[in-house]
Amino acid sequence: MDKLNEFKLGYKALIGAMIGAGCGLASISFYTHGVFVTAISQDTDWSRGQIQMGVSIMILMAIVTAPIVGSLVDRFGARIVALLSIPLYGLSMSSFALIGDDINHYYVVWTIMSIIAAGTLPVTWTRVVNQWFDNSRGIALGLTLAGTGIAATFGPTYVTSLIQDFGWKKAYLFLALTISFLSMPAVFFLFKEPVTRNTNCENNTVKKQLGVTFRNALQGHQFWFMGVALIFAAGGISGLITNSVPMLIDKGFTLSEAASYAGLIGVSVIVGRLVVGFLLDYFWAPMIAAIFLSSPLIAAIILVGNSDSNLIISLSMIIIGLAAGAELDLLAFLASRYFGLKEYGKLYGSLYVFFSIGAGLAPALFGRYFDINGDYDLLLYLIIIASIISGLLMLRLGPYPSSKNTEQNV
Repeated sequence: MDKLNEFKLGYKALIGAMIGAGCGLASISFYTHGVFVTAISQDTDWSRGQIQMGVSIMILMAIVTAPIVGSLVDRFGARIVALLSIPLYGLSMSSFALIGDDINHYYVVWTIMSIIAAGTLPVTWTRVVNQWFDNSRGIALGLTLAGTGIAATFGPTYVTSLIQDFGWKKAYLFLALTISFLSMPAVFFLFKEPVTRNTNCENNTVKKQLGVTFRNALQGHQFWFMGVALIFAAGGISGLITNSVPMLIDKGFTLSEAASYAGLIGVSVIVGRLVVGFLLDYFWAPMIAAIFLSSPLIAAIILVGNSDSNLIISLSMIIIGLAAGAELDLLAFLASRYFGLKEYGKLYGSLYVFFSIGAGLAPALFGRYFDINGDYDLLLYLIIIASIISGLLMLRLGPYPSSKNTEQNV
């Protein structure tokens, strides 16, 4: 009944958060970028490597912007931050339609967009969902971040049709308008922090605002274990996602065959978010984290081998997607359970830095290594090792802090 009541009270905020997350910077710009790369390279004299730097700028900029946004969310509220950032995201994305032949202008737009649209990062959406949901927090976070999986599934197809009809510059303009029209009303009308207080929910409201301070969290081992584990996990998963198609082509598959296999990743991201969210409400979160974040080692073993079995290759892509779907769910859930919500935004944003380092550096590292050596074998072996380390660090987090200990650290 407690879980059912949470959904009755918080379903509107949950829907708003899911739409916001699906239309956010880390979702739309990441999952549609691959489609734009080919079109831009054909229309300009820029190389694919140069164009790929755009998304690397976006991911790495989060090292700076995520902690700042987290602090703003804690201070002013997630709804205000989101309502300011959504139109700025659309405006900055529209600027791609105005750039000329100088690739530095392209990089400037990515940099500005990464700053002013940072309020659409997951820290904003998960903050409010954590406030509404406690007993069913895992599945609520899974549903929220499933919005990114929906974007990964349908975004590339939508952008492809826009590029074919209007060209890549106008495609950016129409994409900006689309995400603004979808997300702005949903966030304005649905995405609200809990304000109603009654006898039954007042205690829950008080409880949800308890937590350790940012300084106290830095003094404990859990914060650093989570952070290092995220670097290893995000690096391996990001490297596999961005290079899965080239790896399969190297195995002898055609481009269309490789792309069809890689398409399994997007669907698996949605499944991963929902499955992990459900499991988090019933099992110890570090155990779930260890299982999902270490699972890319199986995909790496498959890809480094000589198997060309449809079933085996499909399995490797599904595993990559499941792991990718688990990352941010786990980060939001673990941060809320081990540190509480007192300074959740600042703590989540700081942990997101570790995620950004791994996810941002891996694609460039994979590409550079391949340019020099002509294969990915050593990197796949390193993913196996990194996955094991990530899982072991999660298992070392220990039990959730008790309510008494949390109150003492407020």
